[in-house]
Amino acid sequence: MASVVCSFALLSVLTLASTSAAAIPEGPAESLRVDVDRVLATYWRGREGYSISAKEQRRLDRGARGSKPSTYGELTAEGVRLLAERWGLDDTEGAPGIFADLGCGVGKMVVQVYLECPGVGRALGVELSATRCRRAREAWEALLLSDEAFELRQRLLKSSGCEEEASPQDEVEFIQGDLLEADISDVTHIYLSSLCFDEATLFASAQKVQQEGRQLRGVASLQPLPLLRKVGELLLPMSWASRGLGTMAYLYET
Repeated sequence: MASVVCSFALLSVLTLASTSAAAIPEGPAESLRVDVDRVLATYWRGREGYSISAKEQRRLDRGARGSKPSTYGELTAEGVRLLAERWGLDDTEGAPGIFADLGCGVGKMVVQVYLECPGVGRALGVELSATRCRRAREAWEALLLSDEAFELRQRLLKSSGCEEEASPQDEVEFIQGDLLEADISDVTHIYLSSLCFDEATLFASAQKVQQEGRQLRGVASLQPLPLLRKVGELLLPMSWASRGLGTMAYLYET
């Protein structure tokens, strides 16, 4: 009988704790993340980067050695948050940074960083695939037209104590072209989705970052880069990884 009473009491305590926890309202950051997850799912539905034409795939892979540049994958939303936190992009101290995703696919990371990171003033994506870049622009333009991009960015700025007004139409850009030709002179943080880069492309990318990234504070690459000073590693959840696993990102400073 005593055992039954104790079990009932324990169940009551657990139920009360659970109810109390559920009653605690979400903080501004968590509430914003929920809404960013929603818009990424909504506006990118039907605009995923996994399927491109066979003709475009052959063009992207022409001349490549080993892995195929047309291969597609992306950081999960949680992976983006882990990297942003590691870089301190969730902090408003200092001048706002400029984030660049070189090989941005359909642009979800670019938009997520802009909408969630008060330490970023501008975000840009560079993508070689014309199809994927077009999808990124279409999704972003739809988000702009809905006014949700403005509303979410404004919420972020307000919760971070920033008095400026959001201007998303001027602060996010998608460029279709070769990442080796992109202007990174003002960029502060670069993510390289380099898992399928061959050695020549890895070297050329590192050389570009070293020579042209005059304002860089951090670089993350999915393969080790030569020439740059490695400062750490970070296991990041990716779209192709099983639950609980991830892919190692190599972190650098110039």
